[in-house]
Amino acid sequence: MRNIVGLAFLICLAFTVKGQSIVKGLVTDRHGNPIGYATVSLKGAGGGTITDSTGKYKFVTDLKGRITVLVSSIGFDSDSTDLDLEAGKEYLHDFVMKEASGSLGDVVIIAGSFQANNDRKVVVLRPMDIYTTAGGGGDIVGALRTLPGIQRVGDQTGLFVRGGDGSESANIVDGLVIQNGFSSSVPGIAQRSRFSPYQFKGISFSSGGYSSRYGDALSGILELNTNDLPEKTTLSANINEGGIAASGAKLYRNSGVEGTLSYTDLQPFYGTAKTNFNFYKPPVGFSGSAKYTWTNDNNDILKISANGSNTKSGTDVLNPKQPDTTLAYDLNNTYGIGNLYYKHNVDEKTFTTLAGSYSGNEDVVSWGGLPYDKKDSRAQGRAEITSKRSRRFSGTFGIEFQHYSVRQTYDSVTYDYKETQTALYTEAEWKPFRRVGIKAGARYEYSALLNTGSLAPRLAAAVKVSRSSQFSVAGGMFYQDAADKYLLVGDRPKLQRADHYIANYQYSTEDRTFRVEGYYKSYEKLVRELEGAYDPNPYRIITSPVDNSGNGYAKGIDVFWRDKASIKNLDYWISYSYIDTKRLYENFPTKATPPFIANNNLNVVGKYAIGSAGFNLSATWSYASGRRYYNPTAVNFLSDKAPDYQNLALTVNYLFTAKRLFGVIYVSTDNLTNQKNVLGYLYSTPGDQKYPVVPAMYRSVFAGIMLSLSQFKKEDL
Repeated sequence: MRNIVGLAFLICLAFTVKGQSIVKGLVTDRHGNPIGYATVSLKGAGGGTITDSTGKYKFVTDLKGRITVLVSSIGFDSDSTDLDLEAGKEYLHDFVMKEASGSLGDVVIIAGSFQANNDRKVVVLRPMDIYTTAGGGGDIVGALRTLPGIQRVGDQTGLFVRGGDGSESANIVDGLVIQNGFSSSVPGIAQRSRFSPYQFKGISFSSGGYSSRYGDALSGILELNTNDLPEKTTLSANINEGGIAASGAKLYRNSGVEGTLSYTDLQPFYGTAKTNFNFYKPPVGFSGSAKYTWTNDNNDILKISANGSNTKSGTDVLNPKQPDTTLAYDLNNTYGIGNLYYKHNVDEKTFTTLAGSYSGNEDVVSWGGLPYDKKDSRAQGRAEITSKRSRRFSGTFGIEFQHYSVRQTYDSVTYDYKETQTALYTEAEWKPFRRVGIKAGARYEYSALLNTGSLAPRLAAAVKVSRSSQFSVAGGMFYQDAADKYLLVGDRPKLQRADHYIANYQYSTEDRTFRVEGYYKSYEKLVRELEGAYDPNPYRIITSPVDNSGNGYAKGIDVFWRDKASIKNLDYWISYSYIDTKRLYENFPTKATPPFIANNNLNVVGKYAIGSAGFNLSATWSYASGRRYYNPTAVNFLSDKAPDYQNLALTVNYLFTAKRLFGVIYVSTDNLTNQKNVLGYLYSTPGDQKYPVVPAMYRSVFAGIMLSLSQFKKEDL
C-alpha cells in the first residue's frame, strides 16, 4: 500500500500546474510598517491568501482577464486594485492601508478565551504555531497544553481544563459537536486528537465563560473553524517513521476540492524507541478525507466534507485490579463523520448559517480475552442567524438539535442509552462606547433522557484602557449530562452544574502579548455514588445508587507572555498556571483534589530561525508539580503526591528546494534529557505493594520529510 500511495503522489507531481498567473506584493500602513496576517482575496471568486509576518503576500490563480484584488485587516480601511491578468505572467502590487476611523478604541471581549486565527490582530497563537510547537507532535491539543489553564495528563485521554476532567470539555467544528474528538482510549495511554492544524483557519480555546452558542460542557470548549476555499492548487506528501500521507487541492474560479490519504504503521517508530508498554501490535491503519467548497459573488459559502479511518493495535496494559500483572488490550477502531456547512449573506449586515453532521464510532476490543466493545453515533443540526445592524450592536439567535446513542458490551453483558438534546440560544454584543463592550446571552437546553431542562445565563464585558491593553470579565452557568458510565447502567441523575467567574487583563501588540487571568469555578449537583468503598479503577461497573449531592470548587491564576521582538529571529512564550481545587463526586469518600490535577504548571516555548541557512529550531520545556494518587494505607484520602514532572522537547526543521519541489526535513525529540517521569502509583489489593504509572515511553525521536509544490514560509516553521 505504501508503494501505491507513493506512486500516486509521483504521478500527481507530473501534472504540475501551468498557465497560471502569480500575484504578489507588500502590505504596509502609511508609515511603512508591514501589516502581518492581512487577508488578500479576489472579489467574487475563490483564491487569495494572508500576508506573512513581514507583510508580504503571494498567490497563484487560474483566472484571466480583469479581476479585483481586495485586502483587509482589523483596524484598517479595506483597499483594492484592479488587474488585467494574462496566463503565465507575474504581477506585483503593494498596498498602503489607512487606519480605520475610531479603530483606536475598538474592544474585543476575550476573558477565558485564547484565539488562534489567521486574520485577527488580537490572537496569541496562529494555527501554524500549533503545528510547529516542539512536544506537541503536530496535534492541536498537544500544542494547546503549553497554554495556561490546561493540565498535562499523560495517562488519560482528553482536554483537562481548570479542574475539570477529560469529559468536561467539548470539541466543536464549524459549530457542531465532535463526539469522538480523540483516538479511541487505551488504558493508561493518552491518545491524540483527530484534528490536523492545516484543516482550520481559526482555533478558539475557551478555558471558561464561553459563548451561549454552546453547552453540555462544565469546563471549556475547543472551537475549530475549517478553511474556506484552498489558497491555491497544490500537492504535497509527508513520509515519516509513522507512515505516509498525501494531500492535494484543486482551486477553481468559485469552488475547490481537497483530499487526503494516509497510511499509518508505527512499527518502525516503536522499533527504534524504548517503550514502557509492550506494543505487541503497533498501531496500523488507514485514513482519508474529502472536502468540497463553493462560493459565489454574494460571498455565500458551502462546505461539504467527510472523514474516515480504521486503526488496529494491541498493547499489554496494567491490570487495574492487580497492577502487578498486565492484560492484553486488542483494539480495532472504525470511525467516520460527514459534515455540511452553509453560510448565506442576507445583506451586508446579516447572515445565516445551517450546519449538520452524522458521525459513527465503533471499538471492537478484547481486554484480557473478554469483549469490551463500544459503539456510538451522533446526528445533529444547527440553524443560526446573526445580524450586525450597526458598529455598536450585533445579535445572534440559534436553535440546535442533537441525538446520540451509546452501546457498551463487557463480557456477556450489554448496556446502552439514547439521548436527545434540544437547545435555543441568543446572544447580543453591545458597545455603548468605543472602548467598552458588553456581551450577554442565555441558553435553554432540554434533555429528553433526563426529562429536564436548564436555563443558563452568561455575561461578559471588556474595557479598553489604552491602544494595546484592556480588562475583561466573564461569568455564567454551565450544565452537562452525567458521564457515560452512569447513563449506561440506567442511572438518571439530574444535570450537573458549574458557575464560572473570570477576570482578565491583556496587553497585546503585533510582537508582544502579556495576559493574566484569575478565575473561580463552583461545582454543584455533581454525580455522587452513595454506597461502597473508594475504588480507583476508572473502568469499574457502577453498582451503587447515585444522586446529585456532589460539589466542589476550582480557583487559580493563569499567566501568559509572548515576545517576538526582543531578540532577532527568536519567538518565545511562557505560560504559568496555579490551581487550587477540590471536589466531592463519583465514589470519593470526602472532598479532595482529584488525581489528574497538578497545582503548578509551567511551559517555556521557543522558536529560532537560523538566518538564510534554512534551519528552524523549536524547543519546549514543561514542568508540573506532582499529582495526587490513592494510597489505601494513608491517613488522609488522596494526600500522597507523585514526583514532579519535567520534559524537554526539541524539533529541528531544514528547508530545501529540489527543482520545482519544496521540502522540509524534520526531527523531533521528546524528553531529550530522558527524565524518568512517574505520573502516579497503583497499589495491590492488600495495599502492601505500589507500582508506578509511567508514560508510554520516556525519550523518543521522530523524523520525517514533507514535499510540496508550494513553497514553505520560513516564518511558519
